Amino acid sequence: MRLIALDPNLTVSEPIAMMNVEDCLMIGVSPGDRIRIALEGTAVSSVMVSNSIERGVIWMPVSVMDKCSAKSGDEVEVSYSPQPESIRSIRKKINGGKLDKEEIDSIVCDVMAGGLSEKEIIAFVSSFNVNNSDLSEVAYLTRSMADTGAMVDFGVKPIFDFHSLGGVPGNKITPIVVSIVASEGLVIPKMSSRAVSSACGTSDYVDTFCDVEMDSGRLRSIVSKVGGVFACGNEDYAPVGSRFIKAERPMGIDPWPTMMASIMSKKIALGTTHLLMDIPMGPESKIPDMDAAKAFSDSMIDLGTILGIHVECAVSRADQPIGRAIGPVLEAVECIRALENRDPDPYVVDKACGLAGIILEMSGEKDGKARALEIFRSGKARKKFLEITEAQGGSGSLTSDSLSPGPFWKDVHAKRAGFVQAIDGANLVAIAKGAGAPADVGAGIYLFHRKGDRVEAGDALFRI
Repeated sequence: MRLIALDPNLTVSEPIAMMNVEDCLMIGVSPGDRIRIALEGTAVSSVMVSNSIERGVIWMPVSVMDKCSAKSGDEVEVSYSPQPESIRSIRKKINGGKLDKEEIDSIVCDVMAGGLSEKEIIAFVSSFNVNNSDLSEVAYLTRSMADTGAMVDFGVKPIFDFHSLGGVPGNKITPIVVSIVASEGLVIPKMSSRAVSSACGTSDYVDTFCDVEMDSGRLRSIVSKVGGVFACGNEDYAPVGSRFIKAERPMGIDPWPTMMASIMSKKIALGTTHLLMDIPMGPESKIPDMDAAKAFSDSMIDLGTILGIHVECAVSRADQPIGRAIGPVLEAVECIRALENRDPDPYVVDKACGLAGIILEMSGEKDGKARALEIFRSGKARKKFLEITEAQGGSGSLTSDSLSPGPFWKDVHAKRAGFVQAIDGANLVAIAKGAGAPADVGAGIYLFHRKGDRVEAGDALFRI
């Protein structure tokens, strides 16, 4: 049936269209059924039925119009769309069955094509949990997710990478680790994310001093020239992962199997051969205790073996922010000051050099941390950092004084004397976001004290 597409000026969370009841009867669809809408492109949508919509018309939000390359007033072809075969596979998984490669491929293909609703995606993600999936299924899902985006061949082996599970505010170690590793002639194309629920992601603070958005061609060019990169992991690589995350977010869940597949699919896309996983452990992180850390580490190492990637894991503390700064410019300044060796925070240096040292040992270095500290203190890491920064469109003479945080500030003072016993990372993040981070790059929090510090009444605890 051919109908006139009209934009109802509605924002919807998933593909949906609205039709007159008589038109629905003509093509044999009921409320909640799927319809196929075609013009130059094709969109699959759920249907809502309304007597208030005139016959011969279909109301389509812009998101659906874009998929079929239509605009308001165009005539589109509308037909019944049968339920995807992958729904049967999702039901099988819900009932405790094991999925094979073809079944998982069909689910991922339908998610990528927009053929599954968010409710159906969350049903799959929820069923694909630790107690109901094995590593062979996770490996199938990983490879299938990787196949939905670009694959990059840097023309060399090995390719090193590291990934942090996150959950700790102020994690500004990425440029330091990459600079140390790349300065030794190793290839480390580091992809990072922007903030989702935090006050600052790695790409948010790196973006304050150089470009982070780049296509695969530029990525290859920079890595070929300087050996490392601080890039934003965009939709070019394993893009279906963002659709799983979008479905998971309202439920507040992050199951290990889909999280592992999402991480590893991007590593496959970049040809990673050696991966270091940083696993922050603490009550506010994704990994609450050592038992969970051991279980997750074992799973990641075993998954890497199946996928042909050498994986090592490092469990780190997640009981307070890394360093003293939270927020894009503040974190960038602290990172650069550390590389300049200008009174760096000891924990930032220790964690960055510790992780870089493990990667160096994966390449054959006997005492990786000692070598990483030597590179850091010699200025060799800073030199490589500036090379990478310039290759990404930044200044080759960048210093920590080149960036300035927001001009307005307020200190929060201690009401009594004592020792800092705990730091509430979640509340600090909420305050930093309230100040405007990460959208306002100059916003954030600077901590004057850390756990164990002695504080007198009236001392400034942190600055907003």
